[in-house]
Amino acid sequence: MTRLVRFFPGLVFCVSVASAGSITYTCDPSVDATSAGTCAYLNTTIAGLYNSTFINLSADIYIEQGTTGLATSQTAENFIPYSAYLSALTGTASGDGVDTAALAALNSLDTAVYGADNVVITSALAGALGFTGAGGLTASGVNCTIGIGPGCYNGIIMVTTPANLASEHPGESLYYRQNGGSITSSAYDYYSLVERETDEVLGTISCVAATGSGVLSDHCDAGTGAPAGTGTPSAADLFRFNGVGSLALDNAYLGSGAAPAGSYFSYNGGVTNGTGGALFNTVANSQDYAGFTASCAWVQTAPGCLGKSLDITTDGGAEINMLDAVGYNTTPEPGTLALVGAGLAAAGLRRYFRRT
Repeated sequence: MTRLVRFFPGLVFCVSVASAGSITYTCDPSVDATSAGTCAYLNTTIAGLYNSTFINLSADIYIEQGTTGLATSQTAENFIPYSAYLSALTGTASGDGVDTAALAALNSLDTAVYGADNVVITSALAGALGFTGAGGLTASGVNCTIGIGPGCYNGIIMVTTPANLASEHPGESLYYRQNGGSITSSAYDYYSLVERETDEVLGTISCVAATGSGVLSDHCDAGTGAPAGTGTPSAADLFRFNGVGSLALDNAYLGSGAAPAGSYFSYNGGVTNGTGGALFNTVANSQDYAGFTASCAWVQTAPGCLGKSLDITTDGGAEINMLDAVGYNTTPEPGTLALVGAGLAAAGLRRYFRRT
């Protein structure tokens, strides 16, 4: 995987409270031109999975098809102080079991390590937590500010074209559910790929990446306008563990070709693998570091899954638990929410390029 990071300073900030919303896919003409009815399916069935699960979700994602790996996503990185993230998460928590355990773990474990650091969140997650002025992207990948003018998206998803997939992997194809029939063993479910990238635009991204030299680095530490730090985490990185009470820290992996095997997501300090047994892909293998190893049981499986139709609501709730822990609510919010706020220090562009 290759990631390009670009930062820009000076975001506007004001206090806000997260409210119920929805997810929308804005489709490039290439989407329906590839398979008719895709955009409608995205905005009914796929959007419905997220809209019926999360009550404080509001995101507009631009989607297109082109020459790429299986699927790629771009989203702006927004830096906030760890203390502001924890305050926002506390003030908007739903009180469900995941939220309660996540806050306890952050206070007892992460604060001692990351308390003076910044946390990277996506613009969609910023909105769910009550922040405004977050950085987004135009359809052409130019930085913009969410909420100021039209055409500023929380992220961009590109899925490979069937022709490009067949040229790189002869015999493989894309399966579009609206066309009926069953998925074959040589096909990738288009919508499972979209859900995987949607999760990352919403906030399951990691700050750890493989460099061109094949070693792990924390790209959130570098770049013009990026706040100083070593091993700066994303929101999801705060919940990565190697064992009970043992955080799998970003800076413990820098410069190596692989992280310790067995790292997993946990919302309760490592006691429970909150993704039903899934392990993170912690090797510099050009696949998504925040994705899961290739067991093909979850949407977030890093290399994609031939012959599988997976949804976030039918794969055991792995991705739902992750999104719940970082800031999305799956149960009604309390009647009165605390106002939260902090300046967004900077924002940047990150791009994902995946290839099987």
